[in-house]
Amino acid sequence: MRYLAVRLGSRERASDLASEVFLEAYRRVPLLRWRGRPVLAWLYRVAANMAADELRRSAREAPLPDAEPAVEERDQAEDLAEREALAKALRALPSDYQLVVHLRLVEGYPFSEVARMTGRSVGACQMQLLRAGRLLRTSLEGEGIRAPA
Repeated sequence: MRYLAVRLGSRERASDLASEVFLEAYRRVPLLRWRGRPVLAWLYRVAANMAADELRRSAREAPLPDAEPAVEERDQAEDLAEREALAKALRALPSDYQLVVHLRLVEGYPFSEVARMTGRSVGACQMQLLRAGRLLRTSLEGEGIRAPA
């Protein structure tokens, strides 16, 4: 399957084709003649041939690219840019702010647990999260990304 995933560029397509490869191999077993080579080599050959067929078929069916990227592609590019800007802004936060943001928003711990883990009071953790949010908003707005209200 890994071989097909590399050839096809998609694990989903590889999984679908792998099942077809084994089905085709099963159908051809009665026609198989022993030539002194491992059966695995024969399976790889069947997989390679079917992958080549699939690539040719998908190349014929692929739509011609538009001069302007599709709306979905632009949205994906914008999402990627926003995620990269957010990651950069998070890395720029002081380390204690990063820890509170991670524990509260990523791990989902309540403030009481965050306070226990960091050795601060609940109020101090809440204030750090509030300040981190303000710093992130300022940083993202500086990048031209409008943070949600």
